[in-house]
Order: sequence, then C-alpha cells, then structure tokens
Amino acid sequence: MNRSFALFLDRDGVINRRLPGDYVRHPAALVFEDRALPALRILSGLFHPIAVLTNQAGINKGLMTSGDVDAVHRKMVAEVTRFGGRIDGVYYCPHRPEEGCNCRKPAAGMAYQAQRDFPQIVFACAWMVGDSLSDMQLGATLGMRTALIAGKEEEAAALSAFPVTGRFGSLWEFAQYCQAVFSQ
Repeated sequence: MNRSFALFLDRDGVINRRLPGDYVRHPAALVFEDRALPALRILSGLFHPIAVLTNQAGINKGLMTSGDVDAVHRKMVAEVTRFGGRIDGVYYCPHRPEEGCNCRKPAAGMAYQAQRDFPQIVFACAWMVGDSLSDMQLGATLGMRTALIAGKEEEAAALSAFPVTGRFGSLWEFAQYCQAVFSQ
C-alpha cells in the first residue's frame, strides 16, 4: 500500500451507528461509532482521497429529503474535520432497491462519480470499507481491496461466505491495521 490509495467508506455502521429499520434523518440522529473519529484522523494521513458512498433510500421512500441528508453529511464532515480527519467527498444514492438505478450499491455509479471528481483514483489501488454485502460486492466488482466491518447481523451468513481482503471489528481496528502496514 502507499499513500496514493483511495479509501471508500460506507457510512451507517462504519462511521456512524446504524439505526436498524430506520434512517439517520437529521443531524441530531448522527452518532459516531466508537473511535470512528480518531480512526478517520489516522486514515486521513494514509489515504487520498477519502470518499463516503452511502445508500439512502429513505429519500425516495419520502421519509427524508435530500436536504436532510445533506445536513447530516455537513455535520459528519464538520465533526471529522474538527477531530483532525478528512472526508474529501460524500456520495449518496436516493433510490429504493426496486428502482434499478446504476448508483445504488452494489452498482458502481457512486464510485465512478468519485473517480470523475478525483481522476487519480485507480480502483485496483483502493479499499472499500463497509458492513454490508453490497459494499463488499461493489469493492469486488471494481477490483478493490475490501474490508468488512462486523455488525450487520441480518447479513451474517452471506457475509461469512463472501471473500474479503480483511475482516475487522470496527473502523478503528481497520485504521490500526493500516497504520501498522504503512509504518513497515
């Protein structure tokens, strides 16, 4: 690995706590995962760019607006920055699974949008970090290294059988791994 590697992160369950059966609809509902902020500070010194890719079907379900999601992301980026970390881009898909779009993970539309914004991205030199099967499928489709963050119990069986580069208990554990690898 080298510092020109891009890092793609899922949001819910990786950076912030997931709300099973619900959505983070407003900034006050955004609660960071334990040690996610120091993890992002470490990762910011190791990767460029760092992009968040998140499915947000609650928009097209009428449960929240794009403005609501943008406000959540502004808070997320501000807190990460305040803690000494960095997020270079945030991309979200508003579509429900049945809409068949090209941006909802595991489709690659959001990753390609990030690559348009950051032309230095080479997917073979990138990591996809997430807690869901769709995150791992996206990473595999584009030839990225994949880091599975534990926690999405409803997909445990499918995830246990899916080949990934590494399995970690949290974003903090992934950051510790990366820091050790980069320091060699």
